[in-house]
Amino acid sequence: MKKLYIFLLVSAAFFSCKKENTGNGIIIDPPAAKIISQDTLTSGQFLGLTIGQTSTGIYATIQANKTTQQISYLNVVGNVFTQLDSLKDRLPLYTSILLDEQKGTGTGIQIYFENDKVKSIWTNDGIQLNKWPVGNSTNATIAVNDQISTIYQKLVNIKKIASYANKFERLSIFSKDINKVYDPAMSASTQWYFTSVINSRQYNVVQLNFNANTLTSIYSTIYESE
Repeated sequence: MKKLYIFLLVSAAFFSCKKENTGNGIIIDPPAAKIISQDTLTSGQFLGLTIGQTSTGIYATIQANKTTQQISYLNVVGNVFTQLDSLKDRLPLYTSILLDEQKGTGTGIQIYFENDKVKSIWTNDGIQLNKWPVGNSTNATIAVNDQISTIYQKLVNIKKIASYANKFERLSIFSKDINKVYDPAMSASTQWYFTSVINSRQYNVVQLNFNANTLTSIYSTIYESE
């Protein structure tokens, strides 16, 4: 649940008081934080990221700086699919997958990965599961500690079961594993964001805006927890 918490925390911080339904199903009030500074760049460099670079170059820089800038994840906005076969080769490149109906439901499924295994499984209502679905054969059940390499075929098998097919109407892979190679589908996104930890109380929420696969602007907001 930790990665979902971080995802929502950053989203809440970044979008300030805007009330938007992201479709992730769980609403968590983030810890109070105050804005220390805000900046917008449309030229030059920031944290080694250069305006005008392509997404592949930006991703390489983020990977190179992940340790010194304490970047643990990269969220790719709009990375939503309706065809399961679109994820066959890219699922292992991400740290989570969210499965749901188009309308969004409390029974949508969130599967989180760590070290190439299933770390946890949750419903959108916040119920933790050891496996999903319950009562199926092993090849049509995803369980904690399953190898990520087995998950795609298991999803294919689960989708064939009529009672679960509607959970494959919307497939979201937002959180990129920055220890893995670049996913070419990321070039279709117009916005990425990440958090760079400054110290124990301050963190920098960085939004990267792209147009035609080229970085056009960077929004930086430094927060301090209260």
